[in-house]
Amino acid sequence: MQTRILEEIGLTKAEITVYLTLLEEGPLNARPIIRDTGLYNSIVHATLNSLIDKGFVTFVKVGRRRIYSASDPKYLLTFIEKKKHEVEKILPSLHAMRAVAEQQSAEVFSGFRGLKVMLYQFIEDAKRGDEYLFFAFHTKDNDIYDEVHEFLKEYEADRCKAGIVVKGVVPERARAKYKGRNLKNILFTKKPVLTNLAVFRDKVIFTPWEDGQNSFLIHSRQLAEEYRNYFYSIWIVNYETRLCEPQGGVAIQKT
Repeated sequence: MQTRILEEIGLTKAEITVYLTLLEEGPLNARPIIRDTGLYNSIVHATLNSLIDKGFVTFVKVGRRRIYSASDPKYLLTFIEKKKHEVEKILPSLHAMRAVAEQQSAEVFSGFRGLKVMLYQFIEDAKRGDEYLFFAFHTKDNDIYDEVHEFLKEYEADRCKAGIVVKGVVPERARAKYKGRNLKNILFTKKPVLTNLAVFRDKVIFTPWEDGQNSFLIHSRQLAEEYRNYFYSIWIVNYETRLCEPQGGVAIQKT
C-alpha cells in the first residue's frame, strides 16, 4: 500500500505504521503493536498518544491495560477538513506577513526600456477608480528626453482605459511638455515642488534621470502614505481653491 498520501496530510512514518497495524489486526494492547511493528516501546507509546490526539486511534481500559483501536478510515476526510479550517484561520496572518515583505521590496530599472517596464509594473494590480498621483517627470534639460514625454502620452491613454484616476502636480516651466494631454486634473505651479515621483496604491516610483537613467520602484505602505499626504497638502491648497472663483460675490464650482 502507498503511504505517501498519509505522509502528505501530516502523519509521521511511525504513526502510519501503527495506524495500519491496528486497521489490519483489530484492537490490540501495546505489547503486540511493539512486536508487529518492530518499533521501540517508547516510540510506540508516544505514537499511540499522538494518534489519539489527532483522532486516528481510540482506546478502552480493560483492567489496567489499554486496548487500542483504529478509527474508521473515513475519518481521514474529517481530518483533512479540520486541517483546512485551521489553515483558513491563519490565512489573514499569512497575508499580512506577505504584505510586510512586499512593503520592504525595491527594484531598479535601467534606461528608457526599463522605465517603460517599471511604469506598467507600477499599475499591474490596478482596479477601476484607483488613484495615481504624480509629480512630473522633469529634468534641467527636458528637451533631450522627448521620447519619454511621448511615451507618457501613450501611458496616459492606457491608464485612462484602466479607469485609473490620475492627478498631477507639474512645474509651470514644464507646461509645454503637456501640450495635447488631458489637463483636467493637473496643477501647474510656479512654487518649488518635487519632481520625478509617483504614488500608486502601496508603491512609489522615482525617476531621477539627471544622475543616470535609472528608475526605482519601491513597495512601501508607509512611504506611499507619506508621499500621498504630501501630494494632497499641495493639491488641496492650490488646485481645489483654483476651481472656486468668485462671481458676483458668490463662489462657483467649475465643471
